[in-house]
Amino acid sequence: MFFELLATVIAGFAAGGMAFLLSRITGGRFPRRWTVGVGALAMIAFSIWNEYNWFPRSEAQLPEGVVVVAASETRSWFRPWTYVVPLVNRFAALDTGSVQRNADVPHQRIADLYLMERWRSAVGLKIAVDCQAQVQARLETVTYAETGEMESDRWEALDATDPLLTAACN
Repeated sequence: MFFELLATVIAGFAAGGMAFLLSRITGGRFPRRWTVGVGALAMIAFSIWNEYNWFPRSEAQLPEGVVVVAASETRSWFRPWTYVVPLVNRFAALDTGSVQRNADVPHQRIADLYLMERWRSAVGLKIAVDCQAQVQARLETVTYAETGEMESDRWEALDATDPLLTAACN
Protein backbone atom coordinates (compact mmCIF):
# COMPACT_ATOMS: atom_id res chain seq x y z
CA MET A 1 0.00 0.00 0.00
CA PHE A 2 2.86 2.37 0.80
CA PHE A 3 4.47 1.81 -2.60
CA GLU A 4 1.17 2.49 -4.38
CA LEU A 5 0.81 5.76 -2.50
CA LEU A 6 4.41 6.64 -3.36
CA ALA A 7 3.82 5.82 -7.04
CA THR A 8 0.69 8.00 -7.05
CA VAL A 9 2.61 10.98 -5.61
CA ILE A 10 5.45 10.44 -8.10
CA ALA A 11 2.93 10.36 -10.98
CA GLY A 12 1.49 13.68 -9.77
CA PHE A 13 4.89 15.33 -9.49
CA ALA A 14 5.96 13.97 -12.89
CA ALA A 15 2.83 15.24 -14.64
CA GLY A 16 3.06 18.60 -12.85
CA GLY A 17 6.74 18.83 -13.81
CA MET A 18 5.95 18.12 -17.46
CA ALA A 19 3.23 20.80 -17.40
CA PHE A 20 5.70 23.27 -15.86
CA LEU A 21 8.30 22.33 -18.50
CA LEU A 22 5.71 22.79 -21.24
CA SER A 23 4.94 26.24 -19.83
CA ARG A 24 8.64 27.15 -19.92
CA ILE A 25 9.14 25.81 -23.45
CA THR A 26 6.10 27.64 -24.85
CA GLY A 27 7.14 30.92 -23.25
CA GLY A 28 4.19 31.03 -20.86
CA ARG A 29 1.46 30.20 -23.39
CA PHE A 30 0.61 27.19 -21.25
CA PRO A 31 -0.39 28.71 -17.88
CA ARG A 32 1.90 27.79 -14.98
CA ARG A 33 -1.00 27.69 -12.55
CA TRP A 34 -2.28 24.59 -14.39
CA THR A 35 0.69 22.55 -13.20
CA VAL A 36 -0.97 21.76 -9.87
CA GLY A 37 -4.23 20.79 -11.58
CA VAL A 38 -2.43 18.60 -14.10
CA GLY A 39 -0.53 16.90 -11.26
CA ALA A 40 -3.75 16.31 -9.31
CA LEU A 41 -5.52 14.89 -12.37
CA ALA A 42 -2.55 12.59 -13.00
CA MET A 43 -2.72 11.32 -9.43
CA ILE A 44 -6.45 10.62 -9.74
CA ALA A 45 -6.01 8.93 -13.14
CA PHE A 46 -3.14 6.78 -11.82
CA SER A 47 -5.18 5.75 -8.76
CA ILE A 48 -8.14 4.72 -10.92
CA TRP A 49 -5.88 2.81 -13.32
CA ASN A 50 -4.17 1.08 -10.40
CA GLU A 51 -7.49 0.01 -8.87
CA TYR A 52 -8.72 -1.49 -12.15
CA ASN A 53 -5.37 -3.11 -12.89
CA TRP A 54 -5.15 -4.93 -9.52
CA PHE A 55 -7.21 -7.98 -10.56
CA PRO A 56 -5.43 -8.66 -13.88
CA ARG A 57 -2.03 -8.23 -12.17
CA SER A 58 -2.98 -10.55 -9.32
CA GLU A 59 -4.42 -13.15 -11.69
CA ALA A 60 -1.27 -13.09 -13.81
CA GLN A 61 0.89 -13.69 -10.71
CA LEU A 62 -0.97 -16.85 -9.69
CA PRO A 63 1.17 -19.99 -9.91
CA GLU A 64 0.55 -22.54 -12.64
CA GLY A 65 -2.41 -24.76 -11.77
CA VAL A 66 -4.21 -22.10 -9.70
CA VAL A 67 -7.31 -20.88 -11.54
CA VAL A 68 -9.75 -18.10 -10.73
CA VAL A 69 -13.17 -19.62 -10.04
CA ALA A 70 -15.04 -16.49 -8.91
CA ALA A 71 -14.56 -12.73 -9.05
CA SER A 72 -16.60 -10.16 -7.15
CA GLU A 73 -17.42 -6.93 -8.92
CA THR A 74 -18.29 -3.88 -6.85
CA ARG A 75 -19.82 -0.48 -7.38
CA SER A 76 -19.69 2.41 -4.93
CA TRP A 77 -21.08 5.90 -4.73
CA PHE A 78 -17.69 7.52 -4.05
CA ARG A 79 -16.36 5.94 -7.24
CA PRO A 80 -19.09 6.88 -9.71
CA TRP A 81 -17.16 5.44 -12.67
CA THR A 82 -17.68 1.95 -11.18
CA TYR A 83 -21.34 2.17 -12.18
CA VAL A 84 -20.15 2.22 -15.79
CA VAL A 85 -17.35 -0.35 -15.44
CA PRO A 86 -17.56 -2.37 -12.19
CA LEU A 87 -14.37 -2.88 -10.20
CA VAL A 88 -13.13 -6.35 -9.18
CA ASN A 89 -11.89 -6.07 -5.60
CA ARG A 90 -11.82 -9.75 -4.58
CA PHE A 91 -11.70 -13.20 -6.11
CA ALA A 92 -11.43 -16.89 -5.29
CA ALA A 93 -8.84 -19.20 -6.85
CA LEU A 94 -8.68 -23.00 -6.74
CA ASP A 95 -5.38 -24.87 -6.70
CA THR A 96 -6.00 -27.70 -9.18
CA GLY A 97 -2.74 -29.35 -8.14
CA SER A 98 -4.06 -29.81 -4.60
CA VAL A 99 -7.18 -31.76 -5.59
CA GLN A 100 -7.32 -35.03 -3.65
CA ARG A 101 -9.49 -38.02 -4.50
CA ASN A 102 -10.54 -41.08 -2.56
CA ALA A 103 -10.44 -44.21 -4.76
CA ASP A 104 -13.48 -45.61 -2.91
CA VAL A 105 -15.51 -42.43 -3.51
CA PRO A 106 -14.22 -41.02 -6.82
CA HIS A 107 -16.95 -38.37 -7.22
CA GLN A 108 -15.89 -36.47 -4.09
CA ARG A 109 -12.82 -34.25 -3.95
CA ILE A 110 -10.90 -32.11 -1.48
CA ALA A 111 -9.04 -29.02 -2.69
CA ASP A 112 -7.37 -25.80 -1.56
CA LEU A 113 -9.31 -22.60 -2.22
CA TYR A 114 -7.67 -19.19 -1.85
CA LEU A 115 -9.67 -16.03 -1.18
CA MET A 116 -7.90 -12.86 -2.34
CA GLU A 117 -9.03 -9.34 -1.57
CA ARG A 118 -7.57 -5.94 -2.32
CA TRP A 119 -5.61 -4.54 0.66
CA ARG A 120 -5.87 -7.82 2.60
CA SER A 121 -3.79 -10.95 3.00
CA ALA A 122 -4.86 -14.06 1.13
CA VAL A 123 -6.91 -16.60 3.07
CA GLY A 124 -6.58 -20.28 2.28
CA LEU A 125 -9.13 -22.91 3.14
CA LYS A 126 -9.86 -26.53 2.30
CA ILE A 127 -13.13 -27.34 0.59
CA ALA A 128 -14.98 -30.54 -0.20
CA VAL A 129 -16.64 -30.88 -3.59
CA ASP A 130 -19.15 -33.56 -4.58
CA CYS A 131 -18.98 -33.70 -8.38
CA GLN A 132 -21.98 -36.01 -8.68
CA ALA A 133 -24.35 -34.01 -6.46
CA GLN A 134 -22.83 -30.68 -7.65
CA VAL A 135 -22.32 -29.27 -4.15
CA GLN A 136 -19.43 -27.90 -2.09
CA ALA A 137 -18.74 -27.28 1.60
CA ARG A 138 -15.90 -26.17 3.81
CA LEU A 139 -13.91 -29.17 4.90
CA GLU A 140 -14.27 -28.38 8.62
CA THR A 141 -18.05 -28.93 8.32
CA VAL A 142 -17.57 -32.40 6.79
CA THR A 143 -17.73 -35.76 8.51
CA TYR A 144 -16.93 -39.15 7.03
CA ALA A 145 -19.27 -42.14 6.78
CA GLU A 146 -18.15 -45.76 7.18
CA THR A 147 -17.80 -45.99 3.38
CA GLY A 148 -15.39 -43.03 3.30
CA GLU A 149 -18.01 -40.75 1.78
CA MET A 150 -18.03 -37.14 2.97
CA GLU A 151 -21.22 -35.95 4.66
CA SER A 152 -22.18 -32.44 5.67
CA ASP A 153 -25.30 -30.53 6.63
CA ARG A 154 -23.78 -27.41 5.03
CA TRP A 155 -23.46 -28.42 1.39
CA GLU A 156 -23.96 -25.49 -0.95
CA ALA A 157 -25.43 -26.17 -4.38
CA LEU A 158 -23.35 -25.33 -7.45
CA ASP A 159 -24.52 -24.73 -10.99
CA ALA A 160 -23.40 -27.37 -13.50
CA THR A 161 -21.34 -24.70 -15.30
CA ASP A 162 -19.78 -23.26 -12.13
CA PRO A 163 -16.02 -22.73 -12.61
CA LEU A 164 -15.34 -24.19 -9.14
CA LEU A 165 -17.09 -27.43 -10.05
CA THR A 166 -15.34 -27.54 -13.42
CA ALA A 167 -11.88 -26.90 -11.94
CA ALA A 168 -12.24 -29.39 -9.07
CA CYS A 169 -13.89 -32.20 -11.04
CA ASN A 170 -11.94 -32.20 -14.33
